[in-house]
Amino acid sequence: GTDVARDSSDVVLGDDNFATIVAGVEEGRIAYQNIRNVVYLLVAAGTAEVLTVASAVLLGLPLPFVPAQLLWLNLVTNGLQDVALAFEPAERDVLNRPPRPPRERILSPLMLHQTLLMGMIMAAGTLYMFASSLKAGVPLDKARTIALTTMVFFQFYQAANCRSATQSIFRLNPLTNPLLFFSMIAAFFAQLAVIYVPAFQWIFRTVPISAGEWLKIGAITSTIVIAV
Repeated sequence: GTDVARDSSDVVLGDDNFATIVAGVEEGRIAYQNIRNVVYLLVAAGTAEVLTVASAVLLGLPLPFVPAQLLWLNLVTNGLQDVALAFEPAERDVLNRPPRPPRERILSPLMLHQTLLMGMIMAAGTLYMFASSLKAGVPLDKARTIALTTMVFFQFYQAANCRSATQSIFRLNPLTNPLLFFSMIAAFFAQLAVIYVPAFQWIFRTVPISAGEWLKIGAITSTIVIAV
């Protein structure tokens, strides 16, 4: 009878201790939420990049990124942060939430709206920095460097936003996910190397940017935190 029950069952509990079952449910909820966070980050970032390039073409502007810069953008931001987000620890109320509907999609309607909004904000900010730099007479390579750095910092903030769907980043201790914290520091220094190391400048067609331009980038990219 036991063998027949095992063969016909969808799930077999090797340990029927209730504490083990609760721990399993908790781990499942953490894994599902982290998958959603990673998808949220990747879709929003991809939307922003597509909108930036498409808008530049429609407005008759030069392309804001060269291919090598797009590859770097996805490596330095998505390549590090999405892996780190997968290790986000559980939120305190993870077991107090009601069960999710079985037919619920990975991205809820609210998250889809937020994804579109975040993509539009990142694209608008990056395109503004690019177009205003060109209008001010900045060489194309420098305008592209400014656009690249703007998008990188937008996605830094967005990665922090994606840590929780219910809490502000100001309520989250950055050190509770040390992998994300240190990956963002590593990505920041990698971006500095791309801008200021001559060998990387040649590969990625970048040029140094001034302190005033850094301040402007910081001000523009912080708007995504306010929006979220």
